[in-house]
Amino acid sequence: MSEIMIDGATQIARKEWGNLRCSLEMCGDIGDFNPDELAISNLRVGQEYEGLRLRSNIIDMDKKLFQYEYSTPEALYVLTTLASMAAEKLGLKEELASAFGMGYGFVRTGLVAYHGLELRQILFHKMFFPFGGLTSHGDINCDLDPSLVKTKLKIVFERFLSWQNNPLLHTEDVERFQNIGETWKEWEEIN
Repeated sequence: MSEIMIDGATQIARKEWGNLRCSLEMCGDIGDFNPDELAISNLRVGQEYEGLRLRSNIIDMDKKLFQYEYSTPEALYVLTTLASMAAEKLGLKEELASAFGMGYGFVRTGLVAYHGLELRQILFHKMFFPFGGLTSHGDINCDLDPSLVKTKLKIVFERFLSWQNNPLLHTEDVERFQNIGETWKEWEEIN
């Protein structure tokens, strides 16, 4: 990858990190963007992240942004990675940080991460959109009031943090979610 492309990817990532920092400010401060982290990013979210692959996805995401906004696999990859990194900086351990990132990527892009919808992505979405729905093109920052986005992300992040601090709560939330899903299925069968 040429130095110009690396610089371009770094600038785009810096902008996206700034957006993420602003969106997550009620959760804590994720700090300034560190371009060195692009090269060493190794969070696992369904697959290994490598710095070179992340940079190429950043560049491809930017090329497609005008036409597709954030509804591309490249945007999903980039936003998931950056949100996972941010969640770790805010105190989540790697597994929950990755799950938070995947949920964030799902809500931002409307796309499913990798091989299938992960339960925590669904829970993230249900907490963010408790009454269902997703914006028409998947980008939460485009259609919602920024203060509402920040509040919703704080609620979701605090829930993930509570799961980390009390794994039993996570189990209870999963069971409750599954019961709600079964109830909805029964209701749909009746109607």
